[in-house]
This record gives sequence, C-alpha cells and structure tokens, in this order.
Amino acid sequence: MLQSNPTKKGTGIELWGDYGDLTSLYETIHKIGERLNEYKKEEKGQSDIIMGFAYEVRKAFQHSRLKEKFVFDSENKVEYLGFRYLWTDLLYLISVLRYNAGYVVLDALDQANLYILEYNCKKALFEYDPQGAQQIQNFIGRKIDIHNDLVFLVLQGINIEYLSKTPGKRRFRGIPDLFIAYSQFSPAYKMWKSDMVSRAKELDCRVDQLNYDDYPEIVW
Repeated sequence: MLQSNPTKKGTGIELWGDYGDLTSLYETIHKIGERLNEYKKEEKGQSDIIMGFAYEVRKAFQHSRLKEKFVFDSENKVEYLGFRYLWTDLLYLISVLRYNAGYVVLDALDQANLYILEYNCKKALFEYDPQGAQQIQNFIGRKIDIHNDLVFLVLQGINIEYLSKTPGKRRFRGIPDLFIAYSQFSPAYKMWKSDMVSRAKELDCRVDQLNYDDYPEIVW
C-alpha cells in the first residue's frame, strides 16, 4: 500500500510504494485522464494536471526518482520507490480526479487507489502541521475551482506565489488563502487574468497557450 510523509521543509509530500502499488495507481490515473481531450480548450488544463502527476508516478516506478528502505519491524524491510509533489499540485489533482471519476467506469481497485491517495494526502498534511491541516483538509476533493479553462495556468500562478514564500508552517497555513484568491470571482483573480490577457496580446497567442517559465527553485 502507498505510504507518505511530508517533505523536510513542508513544501509538499513524498509518496512511496512498491512497483505494484505505483503501476496500479498509474493505470487508474490514466483511465480517468483518457476521458479528457487535451486538444479541447475546456479540457486541456485538467488533462495537463492529471498527466503531470501520471508522469511522476511513471518515473517513480521506473526507478528514476526516489528510493528508500522502509523498516516495519526486524523481519520486514522493503525498498520503496517514490517521488515528491507540491501540496498545491496534489490538492488540485485530487479535485480533478474526483470530478472526472464520475464520468468513467471504475472498478473496486480504481476506487481504492483514489481513496488511498486521498488518505495519504490527509495523513501527510496532519503529520506536518495539525493546525494548518485542519483548514487545508477541507480542500481535499472539494472547494477548489477546477472548472476554468485556465485551470493549469492558474495552478502555475499559485505554485509560483507559494514557492516564493519562505518555507515553513506560515506558508503552509496560507494555502487555503491562495486557493480562494485564485478562484474566478475574486478581485485578485480578475487582476491576474487581466495581466495574462495583456501578456497574451503581446505574444500574439491565446491566454490558455501561456506558460510560466520563471518557477523558483523548489526547496523541498
């Protein structure tokens, strides 16, 4: 079964599993992601969020990310494969997965994979900071504005603002405020979108074709 823990600086989560755990999760993620058409403007953002996570899961079970020995007792030691993921990315992902899962035929194992992913998210949140997690847990699978053609660009904006802050519990506890600020009806979102529209005009492209290329270095 998947295991999890917060990263050292509380920037995100470390997800761990054996080859079977990770390939099973990967298959579930792809099953859900396949319903989305990356060439449709209204679906591309959600597709990018799902496929970005699937990429990290695949790299993990291909031994291209983290490896660590887990010791459960003197007779049970196992090497797990894993990867790191931002809290903000994971919370958006879970909402996108849960929404789209309602339109896909999933079996019991798929449902179990989703529940285990959500369980590990909540577990790691509380392990890092119980006080902050009390509020953040309310965004696991709900209350996140994913019904926006610009959802992937919005998430990039959230991540850059999040990563620009000093690592620690204050930044962690500010995650709900970031989600609210970037919801479509907030004044902050309207200012952000106006900036994106201006930038798109300068580059002679659509807003949904923009990408951030100035991510701060991630201190996990």
